[in-house]
Amino acid sequence: MSATTPEKKAPLSLAYYVHSLVCLCIMFGFGLLDPVEPLTPLGMRLVGVFLGVLYGWVFIEIVWPSLAGLLAMMLVGGMKPVTLLNNSFGHPIVQMMFFIFVFCATINHYGLSRFISLWFITRKFVAGRPWLFSFTFLASIFILGALISASPAALIGWSILYGVCEVCGYKKGDSYPTMMVFGIVFAAQIGQSMIPFKQVALTVFSAYETMSGMGIDYAKYMLIACLICLLCALFFIVLGKYIFRPDMSKLLNLEADKLDTDGSLNLTGVQKTVLLFLFLLVLLLLAPNFLPADFFLTRFLKAIGNTGIVILLVTVMAAIKVEGKPLLNFKVMVDSGVTWGIVLLLAFVQPLSGAMAKPESGITSFLMMALDPIISGGTPLTFALFLGLAATLLTQVMNNGAVGVALMPIIYSYCQAANVSPELPLIMVVMGVHFAFLTPAASASAALLHGNEWSDSKAIWKTAPAVILMSYLVTAAITIIVGKAIF
Repeated sequence: MSATTPEKKAPLSLAYYVHSLVCLCIMFGFGLLDPVEPLTPLGMRLVGVFLGVLYGWVFIEIVWPSLAGLLAMMLVGGMKPVTLLNNSFGHPIVQMMFFIFVFCATINHYGLSRFISLWFITRKFVAGRPWLFSFTFLASIFILGALISASPAALIGWSILYGVCEVCGYKKGDSYPTMMVFGIVFAAQIGQSMIPFKQVALTVFSAYETMSGMGIDYAKYMLIACLICLLCALFFIVLGKYIFRPDMSKLLNLEADKLDTDGSLNLTGVQKTVLLFLFLLVLLLLAPNFLPADFFLTRFLKAIGNTGIVILLVTVMAAIKVEGKPLLNFKVMVDSGVTWGIVLLLAFVQPLSGAMAKPESGITSFLMMALDPIISGGTPLTFALFLGLAATLLTQVMNNGAVGVALMPIIYSYCQAANVSPELPLIMVVMGVHFAFLTPAASASAALLHGNEWSDSKAIWKTAPAVILMSYLVTAAITIIVGKAIF
């Protein structure tokens, strides 16, 4: 196509404009209705802004409804522009998300994602053991999902799987690649939950922290999340061996070294340097939870906070020169790695969460009144399990970050009224919204799964419900046993 010829684009459908109109009508019109006690007029307007943006997230996209929601907070939400912008784009959590994206893009840019996955599946102890090989493969994708994000982790995992199939002689439609195409998305999606200062987990936790002023112990959460991921991978293999039962015979003589066709396992000095920064990031973010409070490093890390730690490492990497070029090319990493939709979603959630939690809105009182018939007579544990189930079901048809944010006022209201700790319901919800792989609307990686030619919708619907149920039960068991013990 010549430079002077404009690229033809498909016209937007009528449904897009109808959904856009509905989104704006809810956002700006809901607050004109008479308040339902104990909601105040301000509370009605805030609920309208939230419901309108939520509708837009589900039926349109993330970007412009989030921006429209920020404008609505100025116009009908009672927030002055300076205050709103300070609490949205100026919020440390939003800035941390931005720099985390830049850092993770650097990891992917230098090929470390493929190295991590290949390193696991080329270990000698998996040779001739097809189920152990598959478990190790999925474990590597869990780690990739945690370090980068679900969609690129799934794509990297699939590229390696296709190499396995070529070496072993598997074809499209065979039972093993069909199971593993799904398993890779399953592992990548749940793996995202392991690190609480990334993407969906950070969005949900920060929404609660903004409402309550309370944080959660990241180290304890990571312990629980890692246990859940490990057991989910193990039980997926159990389901595969005894329920799905694919043909594993072709894997018996797999020479995994042949999968490294581009020399990914031979790290260069630059790659080793970037890998060192990855270890430093995790270590420094968790260090304040383990080091003595009066230790100079602890005081320094707490002074700059989690956002400052990420900025510090990004700054050092950008300052280091390799062959006259920065180790971290900031512009390139921003262009290739920052998912602006998630940044904007988080920027909208921060000021709205704080406003909804204030007594003058009446939202907390309203939620408790509405929930009373459901949760009265129950225990905090049954409440946590109920919220986790709700998150797991809703995330199959809604954006997972939006589901988590929508449930935060409920958790805050219940825990305030019952005077109980919020950690268990928070963990159940954060984990539940990551079980998003049944429908194409569940998550970006689920949409990729439904479009993968090595799988089909019938196979997904046969596999996903059992895996989702298994994941929920594993999460509930670990949360009850370990969560109650450490929180």
